[in-house]
Amino acid sequence: MIFQRRWLLLFFLGTGFFLASGLLPWLRWVGIGWALGLTALALLDWAFLPPNSAFDVYREVDERLALDNPVPVCLTVRNFSTRPLHVELLDAPPESLQNDLPDLPFTLHVPASSRQTVTYHLHPNRRGDYAFADITVRLFGRLGFVGRTASIPAVQVVKVYPGLRELAHFNLAAQRRQLQQLGVRRAYRHGIGSEFESLRDYVPDDEIRHIDWKATARKGHLVTRQYELERSQNILIMLDVGRTMWGELEGRAKIDYAIQAALLLAYVASFFDDRVGLLAFSNRIHTFLPPRRGRQQSYAVLEALHNLYADLEEPNYRAAFHFLEGRWPRRSLLICFTDLWDPVSARTLISTLAAQQPRHLPVAVTLLNTTWVRAREQPPASAEAIFQKVAALETLQQREQALRLLAQKGVLVVDSSAEKLSVELVNRYLEIKERMLL
Repeated sequence: MIFQRRWLLLFFLGTGFFLASGLLPWLRWVGIGWALGLTALALLDWAFLPPNSAFDVYREVDERLALDNPVPVCLTVRNFSTRPLHVELLDAPPESLQNDLPDLPFTLHVPASSRQTVTYHLHPNRRGDYAFADITVRLFGRLGFVGRTASIPAVQVVKVYPGLRELAHFNLAAQRRQLQQLGVRRAYRHGIGSEFESLRDYVPDDEIRHIDWKATARKGHLVTRQYELERSQNILIMLDVGRTMWGELEGRAKIDYAIQAALLLAYVASFFDDRVGLLAFSNRIHTFLPPRRGRQQSYAVLEALHNLYADLEEPNYRAAFHFLEGRWPRRSLLICFTDLWDPVSARTLISTLAAQQPRHLPVAVTLLNTTWVRAREQPPASAEAIFQKVAALETLQQREQALRLLAQKGVLVVDSSAEKLSVELVNRYLEIKERMLL
C-alpha cells in the first residue's frame, strides 16, 4: 500500500487537533477520530483497487531498428473492468540508447472497457542488441488516498542494424537506374565479360575498343558492344576488428565505417549474383560465413555484423588467413578492411596479403584520417600545432609508403576518407568485375 499525497496531507492536518488539545483536551478525541476515519477510508480505497486481471499493459516497438532512425515506442493500457482506471506508467528502455522518455511517469485516466496509448521515441545511436525491462504501473484508488505498484513483465530485445538507409537508397536507385547520383560508376547487370550480349548506345565512360563501327555507320551515332558480366564469383569480406580498427574518426568508431561499407558491398555483390562470405578476426576468429549466393546471404552478413565491435587485441593476420585456407580454398576476391597507422602491423599485413597471390585477388581497404591531412596542410600557429603537424607528416608518410608497397606487391588498394568509403569500395568492386581481374 502506497499512501498518496492527498491522504498524507489530510493526516498531517489532523495533528493540529492533538496540538490544540493542550488548550482544549476534548480535541484529542477529535484527532483520534480523524486518524481512525482516514485509516478506514484508506483501507476502503485499497479494497476497491482493481486486481491485475482487470487491466493489461503492453509495449509496441519494432524489434529491428535502423541506426540513427528514430522509432516510436507505444505503451497501451487496456481496461477490462466496468470502472475507470487511474494509472501511472514508467517504462524502462535500454540505457545505452537515447530516448525522449519524460522523467515523470505517464498519467492516464482510462475509461471503463476502453484503452489508452501514450508514445515516446527511441533514437538508436549505437548498433547492437538491446533489451527493454519490465513496465512499472502504479494504480490509484477512486478516492485517491492509496495506490499499488505492479511490475508488468515486458522484457523485449531489439536489434539496431547499421547501413539500412544506405541499402534502401542503393536499391531504390538501382530500380530507377540512377546509381550515378549516389556516386556509383555503373552497376548494370551486364558489362565487360567473355560473351557478347547486345548492342546499345555509347556512353562517355565506355571503352573505345568496344565500339561496334559497323553498327555505328549503320545508325549514324556511336554504338558499343555489351557483354555478359561474369557471375557467381567469390567475394570474401575480411574484417579486422582488432586494435588497428579501434578508435574514432570524425566522432564515430572506425569499425562502424568499415561495417557500413562491408554491408553495402555484400548487398551489391548479391545484386550481381556473386557469392559473398565474411570473416571477422582480431587475435582470434570472431565469425565466419562461407561464401553463398543470394539476397539472404547479405542479410546473414548484416546479422553477423550488427553487434560486432573492435577490441584492443593485436590482429593476427597469419592465423586468419590460415583459417581461411582450411575453410575456403577456392579463388576469391579478398576484401580486407584494416588500417595502416601502426608500422609493425602494416608490415605483417603487407607480407600476408601479398602471399595470397595468385590463389586469391587481395584488396586492402583502409580509412584515411582526414584530421591528419588537415593538420599536415594547415600552417602551424602554435607549438602544439607544430607538434601535430610533424606527427601528421610522419604518420601519413608511413601510410603512403605502406600503400605503395602493397601496390608494388600486386595488392589492390582502396584508401578513402570515411564518408566516401562505401561508394569507392563498390566502384572498385565493379571495376574488378568489368576488367575480369578475378
